Amino acid sequence: MGGEVGGPYPIEAIVAEVVAVAETRRTSLRAVMEEYFKRNPHLEGAKPLTRAFAAGVLRSYRVLDELARRVVGVEPGRMRPFERNLLRALLYEAKYRPVSADRVLGVAKRYGIGLGPRELSLVRELEPEDLARGLGEVGRLALAYSLPEWVVEYLLKLLGRREAEELMKAFNRNPTVWLRANTMKVGVRELVERLGRRGLVVEVDEHLPFMLRVVRGSVSPSRVPEHAQGLFYVQDKASALAVYALGGGELVADLTAAPGGKASLANQLWGAEVVALDLRGKRVGVMSRLLRRLGAEGVHAVNADSTMPPLRAKFRKVILDPDCSSLGRLGHSPEIRLWIKPELVHTYAAEQRRLLRAAGELLERGGELVYSTCTLTLEENEENVLWARDVLGLEPVEVQPRVGLPGMLGLREAQRLYPHLHDTVGFFLAKLVKV
Repeated sequence: MGGEVGGPYPIEAIVAEVVAVAETRRTSLRAVMEEYFKRNPHLEGAKPLTRAFAAGVLRSYRVLDELARRVVGVEPGRMRPFERNLLRALLYEAKYRPVSADRVLGVAKRYGIGLGPRELSLVRELEPEDLARGLGEVGRLALAYSLPEWVVEYLLKLLGRREAEELMKAFNRNPTVWLRANTMKVGVRELVERLGRRGLVVEVDEHLPFMLRVVRGSVSPSRVPEHAQGLFYVQDKASALAVYALGGGELVADLTAAPGGKASLANQLWGAEVVALDLRGKRVGVMSRLLRRLGAEGVHAVNADSTMPPLRAKFRKVILDPDCSSLGRLGHSPEIRLWIKPELVHTYAAEQRRLLRAAGELLERGGELVYSTCTLTLEENEENVLWARDVLGLEPVEVQPRVGLPGMLGLREAQRLYPHLHDTVGFFLAKLVKV
């Protein structure tokens, strides 16, 4: 077994397996990888390469699928998930990685993938521009940045050609990593120094003094002891901004709270007691473990449906960051590209309105709600907030500090953040007051 190409566990097969599971389940690649390496601890050393390799495949999947059609003569959509993603991995390797032809051909032969020397030569010769010949603007951009055509079309209409293309470029770069210093356990300056000694160079954010931007690092933040000790939490700046904008409060309800980043930050910033609800029991378990690691004793995790929250009290402060189409996370979670469909936007928007109604009923008069998503669609953002204003009597107010661009559709009080402009995920947040 060990004498076979790639040894008993070739990296191409590992990548194919984790991407196939993420694609089939329509779930986070990160979560699938955690599960995979927990089952296969002897392969733990391959984890960083698997993550980088899988991200590369996903950020190029449309080019790879077109090469499969034109060069290999197969339709990827008709292949079984593992074989489809193994072919993608091999084509990516042949096209973009400094790997010998013998290795690519050897792994292909071992798994019965029809990739021979002639096909390999053609793959290396063909450029994306050759594949894009004859396509219209949307088709060319979708191929160039490996995005669904409907997403490209939506972004062009939303932002215009220049800004949309800058955003699409950002989706294909490694995103900025942000760390939230857990000031309940450590000072910001001390944490900066400790991380520096671990080989992680970070800088303090200008807007949120407890947020650290990773400038460079020789190790993954999740692998340093300070992470296991709960001295920091990997959290995007935009997500932290949503909580900071809410302002202090003694009692906070966080609906759809898992994995617990926002709830624990509310507890950290103001010592607030936070009731953190989430519908899925498994996610509540993950949240409870995080809260223990961070020492967020004032957060109470509850497994409940937030559209019908089992709460009698009225709240002065409510956080609502519901599930969404996640278009703002196409850089962080490129696997979303494989399954996101336009009809899902409308499904999410309808569910978000049910949650907004429930959040409005929980608020006391004069109470404040921060509504946020990691997506860019009008349907899930501005249109929902304007509906909440007109139907629920929730009045938009200015979000401070001002970090992002004003909201669209005349909703200037809200903020939009973009990876190519703000070094964050694509994000929307609005603050609403119950009048």
